[in-house]
Amino acid sequence: MENSYYEHRIELLQERMSGANVDAFFTLAAPSMRYLTGFTGEEGYLLALQGAMHLVVDGRFTTQAREECPWVDIIEYTGHFSRSIANLLVAGHAHWLGFEKERVSFVQAEQMRSAFPSVTMVPTEGVVEGMRIVKDSRELDMMRAAGRVADKAFNAMIGQLKAGMTENETAALLEYEMRKAGAQGASFPTIVGSGARGALPHGVASGKAIQNGDVIVIDFGVNYEGYMSDCTRTVALGEQPADVLDVYGNLRGAQQLGLDCIKAGVSSRSVDTAVRGKLDESGLAQYFTHGLGHGVGLEIHEAPRLSQGTDTVLEPGQVVTCEPGVYLPGRYGMRIEDSVIVTATGFESLTELPKELVLP
Repeated sequence: MENSYYEHRIELLQERMSGANVDAFFTLAAPSMRYLTGFTGEEGYLLALQGAMHLVVDGRFTTQAREECPWVDIIEYTGHFSRSIANLLVAGHAHWLGFEKERVSFVQAEQMRSAFPSVTMVPTEGVVEGMRIVKDSRELDMMRAAGRVADKAFNAMIGQLKAGMTENETAALLEYEMRKAGAQGASFPTIVGSGARGALPHGVASGKAIQNGDVIVIDFGVNYEGYMSDCTRTVALGEQPADVLDVYGNLRGAQQLGLDCIKAGVSSRSVDTAVRGKLDESGLAQYFTHGLGHGVGLEIHEAPRLSQGTDTVLEPGQVVTCEPGVYLPGRYGMRIEDSVIVTATGFESLTELPKELVLP
């Protein structure tokens, strides 16, 4: 990708540094480094100074960094990375070093204070995440591609799903189909919860065998060129009693209401409130035990959040999930999730998977 694409982001970062009253900014978060430089290695240390950007890596990543981001000053360290950072801070006449407080542990912060005696450490919040919350056109194209890959993988898996397979086998098959379709892997450990295990909202796949009649929650996503997808479908092997179909119908209606509420200018909390109100009409709100959704991008969980605990005005270009669930302990669980792009007039779905409960 050309230099100018990242130069714009670096210029914006330096503007945001000024707004945070720091003249240097440090991050060790891989998503932030990838966003700002294009570096895809899993370990490195990025230091931004006014007018300069330095990526400090060890010998495992030197060649990779120089190939992926030749517009950044690449420094290979030996010993401990902090020595290289400390030297750069002194040479750059920096006084106030911002760091991402949600990414750095207390121990790491104390270590940095000791290692960088020439500067005052300043905890910051949202300096890079605030840039990432609205996706540009290239990012949205990546996320559309991720959605297509996820759809292809799920359809391939669902055609092979049968009673007797374990949840682990189902997850492994789906993750194989992801890579076969072009993904670099899963965006998180695939969730497969069948029967009573479906009532665990984040119950990872287990050795339990899937049985005829089971309701199965499958929550999955792909990593495509660093961008994540997130989708959940609930399916059933065999016909279901009327009460199960009724619960699913109410959940599907609530999810559609949530999607219909999403558009630029709307409060994220209000979308969550609307869905809870809809579920309350059928007595199911008490079984919806998590927030409605979250942002997706270079990470599977990003801002903004659609929940009662946060309130963000949605903007065009944000990507969010809408994922209400109903969890009946000891019986079954259900969740329906789509990732969508917020637009000026509504939303654009990143998946085309059907939502029928009973598999043909």
